[in-house]
Order: sequence, then structure tokens, then C-alpha cells
Amino acid sequence: MSSKPRRTVLSGIVTPLTREASHSEPVVPAIEQDEPARRRSATKESTKQQTLYLPPAVHEQLRELAFSERVKMHALIMEGLDSVFRARGLKSIADLTRTS
Repeated sequence: MSSKPRRTVLSGIVTPLTREASHSEPVVPAIEQDEPARRRSATKESTKQQTLYLPPAVHEQLRELAFSERVKMHALIMEGLDSVFRARGLKSIADLTRTS
């Protein structure tokens, strides 16, 4: 006595084509449409990204300072850059970013 093959969850998906199915119209995949290009925000359009490598102890101290002052680390870094520019007699960040 031959037993029927056991049905599994995938048996409905993974089955060999029958003769009737092989003569039917070929399945044409839908044409994928490209996603519309994401537009960058005005802030990102007017800035350049720069990577900053910090020793772990410096990063931790900066992170703790930002947390205690409830500001972002970026604000503290910008404040530091502004101090460097001022110390060297260069234009401040406000002067450089002011729109005419």
C-alpha cells in the first residue's frame, strides 16, 4: 500500500508544474517603478558632513557634558570651532553663515 506524500505548509507553493499549467500564459513580472528621489532638507543642502574621530574618553566626556547641559554634542563641537576661529583672528561661524 503506497501512502500519499505528506502535505506541508510549503507544498502549495513548491510543487512541480502540471501539464495544464505549463501551457498557460507565461507570468511576466510587474515592472518595478523607481522610488521618487528623496529631497534633501534645506539644512543638509547648506552643510557639509565631516567625520570626527575622538578617543573613547574624550567622546564619553563630551557626551556627558552634552547630557548635563541638555544640548547636542554637535552644539558643543560648533562652540569649540567658533572659539578656535576667534583665537586665530578668523571670521566667526555666525559671520560665515550669515546670508547676504
